[in-house]
Amino acid sequence: MQATFMHLADVHLGYKQYGSEARFNDFARAFDAAVDVALERQVDFVVLSGDLFHKSAIDPPTLLQAVNRLDKLGRAEIPIVAVTGNHDRARYRDPFHRSWLDYLSERGHLILLRPSFEAEIIQFPRWDGEQGGCIEIKGVRLVGLPYLGSAIDAVLGEVPAALEALGPAEYTLLMGHFGLEGEVPGVAGGVSHNAIAPLHEYVDYLALGHLHKPFEREDWVYNPGSLETCGMDERNWQGGVYIVRVDTQLTLKHRVEHVVIPRRPFYRWTFAVDAYTTPEALHSALEGFLKEQKKLHPGNERRPVVELDLQGVLGFDRTALDLGQLQTLLKDVVDPLLPRLRNNTRATEFEVGLEDGRSRRQLERQVILDLVRRDGRYRERAEFWTDLIQEIKRLTLANRPPDEIVEALRRRTADEG
Repeated sequence: MQATFMHLADVHLGYKQYGSEARFNDFARAFDAAVDVALERQVDFVVLSGDLFHKSAIDPPTLLQAVNRLDKLGRAEIPIVAVTGNHDRARYRDPFHRSWLDYLSERGHLILLRPSFEAEIIQFPRWDGEQGGCIEIKGVRLVGLPYLGSAIDAVLGEVPAALEALGPAEYTLLMGHFGLEGEVPGVAGGVSHNAIAPLHEYVDYLALGHLHKPFEREDWVYNPGSLETCGMDERNWQGGVYIVRVDTQLTLKHRVEHVVIPRRPFYRWTFAVDAYTTPEALHSALEGFLKEQKKLHPGNERRPVVELDLQGVLGFDRTALDLGQLQTLLKDVVDPLLPRLRNNTRATEFEVGLEDGRSRRQLERQVILDLVRRDGRYRERAEFWTDLIQEIKRLTLANRPPDEIVEALRRRTADEG
């Protein structure tokens, strides 16, 4: 048996990222590019492992984006089989518990697979033209498992028995919308690899969605990644689609190709402010930095989304830092679609280092010295200013007359000269 299919997930139609109309259209453009790949490769069917939409409540333009592209597949007689993701499932308060994927399925734009849980036991009834949990296309058995949240671990333990109840198949594809632990650092809550291992006896291809980072495991677990960049932390991930050619006469029953879908460039640039003692010096240095970054990251025909991250300790009064001026500089030099500025600088008065084992007087001097050194106006004469501050404090605590304190201040500054 031979067949060819395309696997995609996490389309997120309707996402008006950063409130940008251009980004709203980018997600539709990415889906359009994926559909074109399916048509060019003449696949027999498409599988969508959840999150066609970015949210459960969509507006008419988003629905139109979906219908127009699904109809392109329909006119080519390429069925698309889907499961519900966490973003496009029905709202909890919906009395009919129907999602927009149900709407598209009822009108023949796609086939939405959903298992049943009779007597709380998972089953995959065959597709009857309106509903079901499994369907066979071109000799491939497709089984659908929607997003189940925290229940997924318990359900996965029952899936092997439910698949065995379906009887033998030359090739079985299981669609699921859940993540695997350890695939994205810092993201907890995924399913363990041990939990999916028992499925391999019954499943030739596990078609995952949910995590936006593409990955493949052991020649049977595949996650294509999101078509577009859903957040700045995803900027280096090359999401796309899989083109899978099935040949059950081979030892490994499929050959898999990951096709990257072009997306708008996303950049995060970090600029350290510590070395600049005036706003003018910082502005000039930042201008040079941005020009260099623009040369290093030419991007593509679409203007990038750029996030500039200011880091470090300011060498001047923080009230003199004009963030609006710096954002305008970013816009003028780079001309991004969206100029985003993050101010993670720290003012001098909040950056003090202390060492243990010192007397109170020594700690006091260290605190004052650290504060003075971090202000570019006084850094070169930090020792002098620290001694002067401590002298004025001593005279004040000794209840010396104000005239005497002023004279001491005048004399010390004149001597430093």
